[in-house]
Parts: sequence; C-alpha cells; structure tokens
Amino acid sequence: MSIIGCIDGSHIKIVAPKNNRNSYVNRKNFHSVLLQGVCDHKMLFTDVYTGEVGSLHDYTLYRRSELYLAIQTQQIRFFDGTHLVGDLAYKLHTNLMVGFKDNGHLTLRQKNFNVILSKIRVKIENAFALLKGRFRRLKFLETIRLELAALLIISACILHVSILNGDLLQDLIDVDEERRQEKRK
Repeated sequence: MSIIGCIDGSHIKIVAPKNNRNSYVNRKNFHSVLLQGVCDHKMLFTDVYTGEVGSLHDYTLYRRSELYLAIQTQQIRFFDGTHLVGDLAYKLHTNLMVGFKDNGHLTLRQKNFNVILSKIRVKIENAFALLKGRFRRLKFLETIRLELAALLIISACILHVSILNGDLLQDLIDVDEERRQEKRK
C-alpha cells in the first residue's frame, strides 16, 4: 500500500454574500467558502478545488470536484496499491482510504490502523495551517465578489507550492542582489 496524497476540506471565512447568504454558513456558524486540498508528504498541494458554499459536507465537496470526475472516468489512474487518505468525513472507496468509525467496538488492530492513518493524514491539516499562516488574508477574505475570493484562494495555493519548492526564493534573492548592484553603480 502506498499513500500518494491526503485530502481534506478547509473553511475560508468570508463576508456574508448578498445572495444565498444562509448557504454559506458552515457548521461552525460563520460564512465561508470551502477549499478542498490534496497534498503530498511534503505538504505540497497536488490538487485544489474551491468556491463552493461553506454549508457543504467535505464528501459532497469532493463529489463535486474535477478530481472526483477525473478519478471516476479514469482520467486519473491509480497504480496498484496506491491511495488517497481522508478523514471520516469521506467514504471508503477503491482509491480513497479512511479510518474505521469508532462505534466502541474496534479491535486493537483497527485502532492502531486509525492512529497510523491519522499520523499520515495530518499532513493536509498542516498544509492548510501553513497556507493560512503564510497568507493570513485567508483567515478572513473581505471581498464580496465570490469569484475573486476563489481566485485569491487558488493563487495563494499556487504560491504556497512555489515557496515550498523553493521556486520563488531564488527569484527574490536575485532581485535583491540586482538592487544592491544598482546602488553600487
């Protein structure tokens, strides 16, 4: 068995929209849009989907995503023994592994499996925390244009990947070096 990614949803707090404002109220009782992310072991997002109303359940969000469609139509293929992992909000599927629901009758082996899966799955939660820590505007988007909110969220996710990959660091260093050289002239 090989884990190729962790999936979860995260709420991005927004200003209450003018239209359908109640559908944006999530289970935590604030207005939000959802961000679904899949990340690898380095907390790099390999897939993101956003813009849906905050009242959706994570599994419903997944079923609406292009990722789900691509998996169902085999545009994305999983090699033997590879899986995504998700929390108990998701349903067990051929390529989506979730833990055992604890109804008070789990075996020791099932409990151990849940612990191991949780230790792996925490990568997506850490990726969201890092994303929101780095791009603090994602803690509360003040825009009332929902299409702009989705664009801002996706942009932050792309920058997150670029920063973790080190793609932007060299560019920033080069810009600073160029400025120092210009000042010397």
